[in-house]
Amino acid sequence: MINLNKLTKACVISSLLFMGLPASAQTSCVEGWDFQAEYLKHNKSDKHVDNYNLHVYKHLWNNDYLSFYYGGTASIANGYMDKDEKKDSDAFGIGPSIMGRLEFNPFGSFYTGLEVGGTMRFFTKAHPAGGRAYDFLWRVGPRFSYKLGNYSALGLTLLYAHASNGMNSHNPGYEMKGVNLDFEYKF
Repeated sequence: MINLNKLTKACVISSLLFMGLPASAQTSCVEGWDFQAEYLKHNKSDKHVDNYNLHVYKHLWNNDYLSFYYGGTASIANGYMDKDEKKDSDAFGIGPSIMGRLEFNPFGSFYTGLEVGGTMRFFTKAHPAGGRAYDFLWRVGPRFSYKLGNYSALGLTLLYAHASNGMNSHNPGYEMKGVNLDFEYKF
């Protein structure tokens, strides 16, 4: 069972509260490309692996509240898994990614909602130390955005993330929390 810390609980609760506000049926989606820069910091004292991610997504589909994207991710993982042994877990990875957003428009050009994403990453070496050369990165968190016009939007997402390779053996997973800044633009 994953033990969520106070910050993660506060993010989830604030997201649910914002989604409960009176809102119009419209997403901040501009049906274009979404460029994201993300920092995820380790969430446990014995697993010190941070992630620096760049995501590029293309709009796939949306309705009044939901929007879906597909794209790719480049990751730099930095740190170590065991504070006693300090096994090197630095690696570079790339892979395909999907993302979904549930958004509401409480007022004006401001939007709030929930963002969920999944990525399969292939690394230059076994990552983290003791693992395999691939993993799955799952991210979820409340999103706040501002639509700049018909062709662009800025967003901020507070994230809780889990990375592991999904296998029964050689599966040293780890949790992270962090922030994601994105710019969506329709060319």
